[in-house]
Amino acid sequence: MCDPLRSSLRALRVRRVLPMAPDAGILDDAMLVVQDGRIAEIGPYSLVRRTYDGPIQDLGDKLMAPGLINCHTHLELSHLRGLTVSGKGFAAWVRSLLDSDPEALDQASLDDACAELAACGTALALDVTSRRPAQVSGALDAAGVDHLLLLESFGFAGAGGLDLPPGARGLSRDFLERRCAVAGHSLATTKPESLRAAYAWCAWRGRPFSLHLAEHEGETEFLATGQGGFASLLRERVVPADFTPPGRSPVSYADSLGLLGPLTLAVHCVHLSTPNIRLLARRRATVCLCPRSNAHIGVGRAPWERLRDEGVNLVLGTDSLASCPDLDLWNEARFVLERFEGRLGLPEVVSWMTRNPARLLGRDADLGTLEVGRLAVYTMVPEALAQHL
Repeated sequence: MCDPLRSSLRALRVRRVLPMAPDAGILDDAMLVVQDGRIAEIGPYSLVRRTYDGPIQDLGDKLMAPGLINCHTHLELSHLRGLTVSGKGFAAWVRSLLDSDPEALDQASLDDACAELAACGTALALDVTSRRPAQVSGALDAAGVDHLLLLESFGFAGAGGLDLPPGARGLSRDFLERRCAVAGHSLATTKPESLRAAYAWCAWRGRPFSLHLAEHEGETEFLATGQGGFASLLRERVVPADFTPPGRSPVSYADSLGLLGPLTLAVHCVHLSTPNIRLLARRRATVCLCPRSNAHIGVGRAPWERLRDEGVNLVLGTDSLASCPDLDLWNEARFVLERFEGRLGLPEVVSWMTRNPARLLGRDADLGTLEVGRLAVYTMVPEALAQHL
């Protein structure tokens, strides 16, 4: 579980700790001293115990890791678990999503989804929202999960500029500044002026700018030629009749709009050429992989190995319950570890769920590692995954 400890002074003993601090290895028979919710001391039990005189909670024969950061969820779709088609491609999945009434979220489904995030040790979630941000925020608070709401701009209507979704327009300025960032849906579904305005809003505040990018072949074909099955769906519902395709790949087009930089959170990135990957690396963008969602929809598999080898900052997300069976990031990690071509150890995958996203969010003084001064927020590695050490 994820446990921010708030007592004034307390200590934990656990069989092993994966601290994720730079150059830190596995700690065996470890002890953490916690004061006012932060780690005051961490190290081998035999050493730390000498200077601590207080209660110790023994967590047993487990492997502890920092609390997880889920970088891509859509909690507003939590009522759609099991209701969308699988494996038939993006356009078919979207049509099944629309047929299932995506706006009919009920509180029980939302609460269950938030409890699922908490149960796997999620310390913080980045949730894409457009209809009910205040309700989603309240449910995450009730579950004890910190969060950043990504208010998603969608469509080509309006005069341009910053385009908050309908559900966000009544939010207070204080709530926007504390809890939110402005996101774009995708290059094919959001007008360029709104994307640029959202990016500028985020850059001014040091927030991540989230964008679904290169998720499926239909997006790539539409931006290159304006044709294809996905183009038909877009012209039915989203893009204007006079839309002119840019004639570029999604990554190249995003770069031409000035949307790639150190605060960019490019989600999915399934269909990338080697030049695309190198451009993302040069711009120091972060790529959020959602492999189980990609498999469910049937859009392909992101080039995990090439992204890693080119030095792209990688993080993980679960996407929504409309395209993933659960919101457990450990299951995402297991999926990658079992299918990665080459050497990939558990600590590196854990960095995609802890240290890497904390750095992107500017939260690395609080989250992402278990070391002195950080929040005492942790999770336990599932036993099956602990064998990958």
